[in-house]
Amino acid sequence: MRAIVRGIPSSYEKGLAKYFGTGPTDIEDARSQHKSYVAKLREFGVTVKEIEPHDSYPDCCFVEDHAVVAGDSALITNVGHDSRLGEKAAVQGALKEDLNLVLMESEARMDGGDVLQFGKQFLVGNSTRTNEAGIQCLKDFVEARGFTMQVIQVPSNSLHLISICTSPIPGVLLAPEGWLAQSDFPSDAEILWIPDKEAYAANVLSFGKDVMVAAGYPHTSRLLEERGLTLHSMEMSQFRAADGSLTCLSVLYQ
Repeated sequence: MRAIVRGIPSSYEKGLAKYFGTGPTDIEDARSQHKSYVAKLREFGVTVKEIEPHDSYPDCCFVEDHAVVAGDSALITNVGHDSRLGEKAAVQGALKEDLNLVLMESEARMDGGDVLQFGKQFLVGNSTRTNEAGIQCLKDFVEARGFTMQVIQVPSNSLHLISICTSPIPGVLLAPEGWLAQSDFPSDAEILWIPDKEAYAANVLSFGKDVMVAAGYPHTSRLLEERGLTLHSMEMSQFRAADGSLTCLSVLYQ
């Protein structure tokens, strides 16, 4: 497993924030949390490529939004917020040596945070950051590589689909009560429902039985431990403040 990550810029406190937080408050704390995140990836045997941050882009640490990986290829997206479009070049440059790159059409917009691979299917959120042209580009991209796709409407109180839905175990999805419905998901998926107040904890990052979880969400942690998973609790306060989660901080690929 390989990953790209990008450090915390000095402008990080100017990042976008509307949903889970009102903006970061401590850049050094954010850098410390990011360092722990990268160290944990390496602990799991992931080869990590680090991109230097750029102060012109306060949100540039959230690299996930710029690429969707399917097999040996990556779709390079046009993110949904104009202030972040300039972040793409560095991510594209970091991936081009390892993956076959496909560029999204100019009118298409998509944040990678709206895309979740679930077995041989991709779930894509229709959100304020992802438009119909972006969804069609993703459909063409994944179907050409043998995958299927299902669209899920992202509720207005969530930034992205993956903000409130990830897969801790093959065939299982984690989601908060009241944000999505059983009918939104693939019919063969098992849904682990967590309390509304722990919605942020629905974003987890799995490496087999080892699962990275955000610290401070006891009900969700108990639910996952009951499934025999080994949890690795990560302090995410400075990323939650910028509407970011565990998956946002890396692009993972084989």
